[in-house]
Amino acid sequence: MRIRPIESTGDDFAAWYDVYLSARLADHPDGPQWLEHELSVIYEGNANHGVKLWLADDRDKAVGAAVLGLPLRDNLTLAEPEVYVRPEESRRGIGGTLLATLDDAARELGRTSQLIYLEGPTGADRTSGTAFAEKHAFTRRITEIARVQRPPFDLDGIARAEEAARPLAEGYTIVGWRNHAPDEYVEEYARLEGRLSTDAPLGDLDYEAEAWDVTRIRTGEERRGRMGRDTWTTAAMAPDGTMAGVTVIMLARDSDATGFQDTTVVDPRHRGHRLGLLLKATNLRRVLADRPGVQTVWTWNADSNAHMIAINEALGYRVAGWSAGYQRSL
Repeated sequence: MRIRPIESTGDDFAAWYDVYLSARLADHPDGPQWLEHELSVIYEGNANHGVKLWLADDRDKAVGAAVLGLPLRDNLTLAEPEVYVRPEESRRGIGGTLLATLDDAARELGRTSQLIYLEGPTGADRTSGTAFAEKHAFTRRITEIARVQRPPFDLDGIARAEEAARPLAEGYTIVGWRNHAPDEYVEEYARLEGRLSTDAPLGDLDYEAEAWDVTRIRTGEERRGRMGRDTWTTAAMAPDGTMAGVTVIMLARDSDATGFQDTTVVDPRHRGHRLGLLLKATNLRRVLADRPGVQTVWTWNADSNAHMIAINEALGYRVAGWSAGYQRSL
């Protein structure tokens, strides 16, 4: 078996993605998946987050794939390894060999901790991924519950939730945009994105606050454009001009298959006004009006986040799996 570094822009990335997808489908066949051209852009890396890729070949067949994510603005001692093996090639030591390659690379770069996220379906608390992680001394630090909406969407119910929340948000101005944050809002938007990494429940994860600024927002917008993804963002502006809350949904321009509910955060100073429900209902309604053919919208919440779970269920999201954060020291 040969393990070699590759680039997401190279000819070998199609084989890498084929291994990746086969492994993910084996663990969570009904879960959401990134498209190949989307991941090829994500794995180019940027000034905020570096990426290294490896492909494992055996007799000219791609049997394993690995990626090492490297935060570059914050969490500078953290590495984010991912290992994928074709299901029919499991139990041959491919995964362990790939992980050892990632370990060596992480140590050379001064990383002392590793964090991975694994996904699985409802009714199966363990997968081949969790078994592999636990075998290699990763411990589960947080569990998030995946929820999904599928057609037929309850548009009337979403509108009722929006209208019920609006009176409690009197004095706040609701604004929205697609893809590019207006200049007058972008600094406050960056501030709230930074809050998400500290305000959202982290369980027992060892994770530092993320560093966000306007440049990081613009970098993300440019990357999503090259991925071919549209974003819908709805925010609440307080009377003093600060941003009180924001929520985002992403969807591929050329596929209605998979929408992702991304950031949702409300500044603690502005809680108690039903802003979370109002923003998510408004944004979801906008997405469904623009893209009525969308087939799924996925969201994740820590199992301890009862408030956000209640909001999502009120909007029609239903449990469809889980995501677990595993961590270990190097």
